Amino acid sequence: MRHRKKLAVLAVGAVIGITAVSATVQYTSGTEFCLSCHEMRVYAEEMKASTHAKDAEGRPIGCAQCHIPGSNIVRMLAAKMWMGTKDIWVHAVEGGHGLDRAAMQPRARRFIDDANCLACHQDLGRNAKGDGPVSEEGRLAHDSYLGKNGRSRNGCAGCHANLAHLPPFDARIPKNHDFAAKLKEADRAKP
Repeated sequence: MRHRKKLAVLAVGAVIGITAVSATVQYTSGTEFCLSCHEMRVYAEEMKASTHAKDAEGRPIGCAQCHIPGSNIVRMLAAKMWMGTKDIWVHAVEGGHGLDRAAMQPRARRFIDDANCLACHQDLGRNAKGDGPVSEEGRLAHDSYLGKNGRSRNGCAGCHANLAHLPPFDARIPKNHDFAAKLKEADRAKP
């Protein structure tokens, strides 16, 4: 009898614990939570002007859709713990000012899971709008990514940089011209 009570208490405790962890993960994965820190607001402004502001159905794309690995629970929890700890440190200890975005980019790209990209971009033979084929350069790169003509070590974010966020030091690169112009236009429209 005593053994059953212990098991019942453990089972109830496990359910409460799993529910609490699940609710916390859900809450801290929301875009509103991400933007509650002042240093993240620049990313929101850049996102609004990017090609990734909305999905194919016109719904806003949230931070977690790109930045939280959705392919498996262990990777997701590990990424959340690492990024959350780092972000809390930057916010609370360093004040979140003067972030070195150039130094942050390579690390940040490692946390963009290819499965998140492929959830929306399933046909790598089509351009991003889906209204035609990718360029020859894109086809060759995607074939390499898929292992058809060698094997690429790059993930999606390794080649496709600055699609959702454009730091000032990358705004000067010709391929980012349209994105940079949208950001300047958004800045001029601010009150």
